[in-house]
Amino acid sequence: MNKQVQILSEGEIITCLLPGSMISNKNTLIVGDQVEVGLAGKDQYKLIHILTRKTALYRGNRRSKEEKVLVAANAHCLLAIVTADYLLNQAGYLEAAIIAAKRAGIQAGVFISKWDMIGERAQALLEGKLALYQNTVDFVFKGSAREKQENLIKIVEGKTVVVVGDRSCGKTSLIRGSLNERLEKEDCCCTTPSTHTSTLQVGSRGTLWIDTPGFRDFALQQITEEERNAVFPEITQLIEGCYFRNCTHVHEDGCQVLEALRVKKLKRERYDAYQKMGDTKTVSGNVPKMDYRHSACAESFTCKVCGSLVVPEGAGSRHRNHCPKCLSSVHVDNDPGDRASLCQGIMEPVSVWVRKGGEWAIIHRCRMCGTLSSNRIAADDNPALLMSIAVKPLAMTPFPLNKLDEIFAQ
Repeated sequence: MNKQVQILSEGEIITCLLPGSMISNKNTLIVGDQVEVGLAGKDQYKLIHILTRKTALYRGNRRSKEEKVLVAANAHCLLAIVTADYLLNQAGYLEAAIIAAKRAGIQAGVFISKWDMIGERAQALLEGKLALYQNTVDFVFKGSAREKQENLIKIVEGKTVVVVGDRSCGKTSLIRGSLNERLEKEDCCCTTPSTHTSTLQVGSRGTLWIDTPGFRDFALQQITEEERNAVFPEITQLIEGCYFRNCTHVHEDGCQVLEALRVKKLKRERYDAYQKMGDTKTVSGNVPKMDYRHSACAESFTCKVCGSLVVPEGAGSRHRNHCPKCLSSVHVDNDPGDRASLCQGIMEPVSVWVRKGGEWAIIHRCRMCGTLSSNRIAADDNPALLMSIAVKPLAMTPFPLNKLDEIFAQ
């Protein structure tokens, strides 16, 4: 600001004048740079020279896909943060961050925030997934970003740590906790202000924390096969044993990758992230057999709520997605039919609505994560239960029914 830059020198912050040439050029100066300064007058300093960077971390620019924007310099470690809810339903960010760290030649760590905000069953589902990352990165931690993470602080002691993650994942809260800045009671009820620019914070025992604005793109152009193998070791092992020539690991019946996916030895999110980082031209239009977005589902299952055996016959459609007796379902999809969700919570019927053309549909809500979805009713659905759900708002009105007489009288 105002052609000045702040420098950390021997534990003190000093302000230096910034030469004009460094103001106009992008990526010339960034948080973490080591510099030489000199006197520009009485009690006034100026920046003279930027030392050669040992490491550099970049992000992408959505407006210019080929452009790389410098995020931090001279970091020893990248700490990627995602929320537990993100890990339940999405993939790709941690994998991209790991590749970016390896390209920068620095350590990579993972922290799963808001762990206390998901149920025990969801936590158990994620434990297996975290084991995959433990084989890929230098360290993995989970917990609340608002609590001081003593074990994490010991791991990064004396290092410069650049903390990355999407908005509202807890980056700034985690750093404040490491600096012994406890959140006051009045702060706990509101959100920590968003970070708009990279900033450096001095921690204990020589640790430096670089907080960054939320971003998703790590500018990973031309990902190599070696980089994919380092991030997806369990997929790589399966690929090495795949005997199909030019296999895309998407639709070939008998492919070892797909077989592992079907028997749940391979997590769906890791597979999806691998495909996102792969050549999209080779995978477009092809879906694995367990994906029912483009094919009929003829599976039978036992209802987890009422225990009834549910068979595909009698539904009147190509897909049976809920129990016809109690109308309950299970949260197995992110998109209808993709079988990509790890949540596995009970989807309970909470309402019905009428689609265009007069067809009824059930609104399901997941007890575990709160996700809402709409599903067509089946031909053999319990009609009495459907009607009871439909008239429930009338049986529990937020106003006295006699008020309707007064309104109509007016």
